[in-house]
Amino acid sequence: MLSISVLSTTVPLLRDMACLCAGDEVDTLTCDLTEDSVFLRFAPRGGEGWEREIPLAHPCLTCSLREAVVPALADLAAQGRDGLLLALPPAVEPLSVLPTLNDLTAPGEVLELCTLTTSVHAVDLGTARADLLEHVALAERGLALFEGDDRCTGEVLMTSLGYADILLAIGEDTLGSDLVEHLRPFDTMRLDHLDELTRDVLLCAHHDADRAITRVHPAHTSAWGGPTAHGVWTLDLHSDRPFHPTRLGERAGELSLPGTCVRGCFWLPSRPDTICTWEVNGGSATVGTAGGWEDCAFTHLIVTGVGDPAQRSAIETSFSELLMSESELHDALAWVGADDGLADWFPGED
Repeated sequence: MLSISVLSTTVPLLRDMACLCAGDEVDTLTCDLTEDSVFLRFAPRGGEGWEREIPLAHPCLTCSLREAVVPALADLAAQGRDGLLLALPPAVEPLSVLPTLNDLTAPGEVLELCTLTTSVHAVDLGTARADLLEHVALAERGLALFEGDDRCTGEVLMTSLGYADILLAIGEDTLGSDLVEHLRPFDTMRLDHLDELTRDVLLCAHHDADRAITRVHPAHTSAWGGPTAHGVWTLDLHSDRPFHPTRLGERAGELSLPGTCVRGCFWLPSRPDTICTWEVNGGSATVGTAGGWEDCAFTHLIVTGVGDPAQRSAIETSFSELLMSESELHDALAWVGADDGLADWFPGED
């Protein structure tokens, strides 16, 4: 059985250093995307490795998995390899890869001789504050995965910190360290040195994809918190009441202040069955949907920032004022089916 740990990051040098250090104890398979192909580099613990370039008609992540990475993993498993660190291309989110790989390890599937052990995300603490709180486009760092990839570092980092089983935090920046600690779930592991990437740490576990997905789902994410000595804070804002559609449309910017990360969900009386999502990172806000409510709807935003107690207080006040009051709730049914002025936020929902 081939046990596979998967490494993700937005820092190419950190990825290569992690592979080099882990390579003393496990085989490594590094994957990179080019404009029209996938480049694989296999480095075994002992013996000669290989490099392969697999041309693709459509060099997207899905195609690269199906036509390059998965066949390579199946071949290595058939050869009797027992431990591997799979290094994803920089800026690929583990959420977009591991659930798919996990499904393919089921009996009768192409990777039935494989098992996923851990998802590892590597972070440079020296750039963590800028990556999370400023708008740093992936394209600016040469990390865009496809034409029109307008993601920012904060978007990738926030999701990856929540999904990964292991955080590899490298560097001495204390504020960056505290910040990522506030975004790391309670039930995950943190490593602070490359030499901690041992075989036991990487392979002696089982990756629970469903649990990892739940950690980053907007309706299930938690306020994990962390050290506050260097000014990092987290607000856990919760209510059973919905946001007032009109006030939200007029004052949404008050919940997406510069220098903050926000994740969570909310509901609207005009869309009572829809889980509405709210995410802020890199100075920009994203609104979306995440299916329908299975139980009672609620509004829950988790805000993490640095310094400025006045900003924290202002966000708490705005959150409270954007909620429908008890008296407004008496007329909430009048909003069902009504034009809430937010159609541009939820394309395809109306």
